[in-house]
Amino acid sequence: MTSTKPVAVITGATRGIGRNMAVYFAERGYTVVGTGRDKQKLAELEERLQALSSGSKCYRLDVQDSESVHQTVKDIRSNIGKVHVWVNNAGSFAAIGPTWEVDPKQWENDVLTNLFGTFHCIQAVVPEMIEQGYGRIINVVGGGTISEFKYGNGYGTSKTAIARLTENLDAELLGTGVKAFAMDPGLNDTDMTKYQRETEAGQKYLPRITQMFEDKRDVPSHWAPELAYHLAEGTLDPYHGRVLSVYEDAATLVKKAEQLQDGDYYKLRLAKLDGTRRN
Repeated sequence: MTSTKPVAVITGATRGIGRNMAVYFAERGYTVVGTGRDKQKLAELEERLQALSSGSKCYRLDVQDSESVHQTVKDIRSNIGKVHVWVNNAGSFAAIGPTWEVDPKQWENDVLTNLFGTFHCIQAVVPEMIEQGYGRIINVVGGGTISEFKYGNGYGTSKTAIARLTENLDAELLGTGVKAFAMDPGLNDTDMTKYQRETEAGQKYLPRITQMFEDKRDVPSHWAPELAYHLAEGTLDPYHGRVLSVYEDAATLVKKAEQLQDGDYYKLRLAKLDGTRRN
């Protein structure tokens, strides 16, 4: 039996931001599909989600495995229903330090999980969204997307690439009823940021992360799920193809949406000096 409610798939849903999103969407009537790699945490999450929204389910999934991603999408379509919203949240940030010194395996894994994982999920689910004439792809970015992130180069580079991937994808989807967004969830107290604060490499190279928490600059845990929900519901549709962050007020964004036609707001662009272009 397929779901009569909208279906939202959230990757990397067993902890942190992903788990908060999964619970938030389930509380608001979505059938939620959460994915992750930890069997026990998946079982715990599934029990929680089903208590909030019947029909919700969790799948064990490694987003680096393209074949597994495609099979999971097929299973969701057959057993749960059409996917209305897909949140690419699964992420990795293990390589900390100077680019020439970090473990290349960790750097590669960060890029494979963040960028290629997002790509695999897009390839698997977008054709079905196009077929049904509707869908929302929400790609989670983060630190290093719009500014430098020294000593976190693998993570920052992959997240910047996701922002560009989102803009390109959205342009390709014009007229299909499917829209893509990139969202910055802000600084959250998660396993990832604990790793940055508590490991030797993190303490040596990313002390500013610890300082930001000490200065209480981390965001409330509901901010990221709230932004994702606005994107899923269409509230911020005029911002498709762009990067929005939890530091922006959604109501104000709605009011100012008509100004988007005047420039490349919330997009990756180079600022250039005037008068330098060759004739």
